[in-house]
Amino acid sequence: MLQRDIKDKLDEYPRLESFLEEEREYHLDKSCEWVNDLLAELEENLEEHEKDPENRKMTVNLRIKRKGIPSYGEGLIVRGDFDCNFLTPCIKCLAPAAETARGEFSAVFITDKFEDAEEFDENLSVWADNSELEVYFHNRGKCHIKKVVHEHIYLGLNPYPLHSESCKGLCGQCGSDLNHDDCGHGAQ
Repeated sequence: MLQRDIKDKLDEYPRLESFLEEEREYHLDKSCEWVNDLLAELEENLEEHEKDPENRKMTVNLRIKRKGIPSYGEGLIVRGDFDCNFLTPCIKCLAPAAETARGEFSAVFITDKFEDAEEFDENLSVWADNSELEVYFHNRGKCHIKKVVHEHIYLGLNPYPLHSESCKGLCGQCGSDLNHDDCGHGAQ
């Protein structure tokens, strides 16, 4: 049976004990404070006038349940996906470049008493709930859900955003935007 969170709100640090073994779904967007914070972080290198509030979006869909994890005790299993559209500076001319980020993830939160365990020195995953899950650690039952989403978004970002494939960039001598001005330094 699926539990549905009617308010579609989820705290950034939900507590392990607030979940049951029945999966609960969350459909979050930028109206959720921590999701909006993630989106704002993606656009933090833009000036206010360069931002496009109408076309920026982020959705995060999560399926969460509490489950006993063999050898590790109670854990919180989090499966999810995200989809976002945002603007970020072009690497050549700094003009706003439209970017997207999409991805999926599967994680489990186990108690932080295992954080220094030798088995997690090189491998941060465990087999639980019939799949290999990335391990995160909770502190006294508080699970940092935003951290999981944040890490997966940043792992999938384009490191070389361009506002246009034909971007000419900035002049290395005077800093003029060569897409709009011919400063004459290129001929020298």
